[in-house]
Amino acid sequence: MIEYRIRVSRRSRSVRLSVSHYSGVVVTVPSGFDTSEVPGIILRKEEWIKRSIEKIRSSAPARQIPARVDLRSIGRSFALEVHASPRGRSLLVEENDVLKLFVNPHNKRFPFALLRKWVRKKSKEILIPWLERVSRDHGLPYNSCAIRSQRTRWGSCSAKKNISLNSALLFLSPELVGYLMIHELCHTVEMNHSKKFWELVERHCTGSRRLDKELTSAAKSMEWWLR
Repeated sequence: MIEYRIRVSRRSRSVRLSVSHYSGVVVTVPSGFDTSEVPGIILRKEEWIKRSIEKIRSSAPARQIPARVDLRSIGRSFALEVHASPRGRSLLVEENDVLKLFVNPHNKRFPFALLRKWVRKKSKEILIPWLERVSRDHGLPYNSCAIRSQRTRWGSCSAKKNISLNSALLFLSPELVGYLMIHELCHTVEMNHSKKFWELVERHCTGSRRLDKELTSAAKSMEWWLR
């Protein structure tokens, strides 16, 4: 029997199947979709799923569990300790500068999702107040802020001045995080990347073009288990 998990997406318009080394088999369904139909979908796609799993197992490089989790943005480093869970349930506990990950020894898939969940929680605690300070200091108001786990964007700003920040920003230098926040806040004034926009960014952050290039390059070195 194929193990899978269901992810409900408000943005999705159709059912999508994905298979990855760390997330396993994921079925993404639109909001309101009857999930009782999922087993039938899995059955119909069983051969494709098995081929995809085998291909990943044969080609995926060996990945080591990180010994430390370094949040460069705030200059903190957490040692990661892995323990067998006495109750068979995976659980992550933060104690001072140590992350204790209790895992089910019978579960073949390491629970990287717990690490990603912890990162999202920390990013809400750290990045949202940080954005508020940058907004206030530079006189660039915004409407709301949401934390997302995105693979292709460090941040975004909507026409309604709603800003999204990537939780992986925690792993960048404070200088790059500050620049990204100013970049998105400037979009509350100029919703484009015109000359006027870049002039505005430069007024609030000297060396913005250099920092923008560094930010683009930083995506290549993002922690692999965050993806």
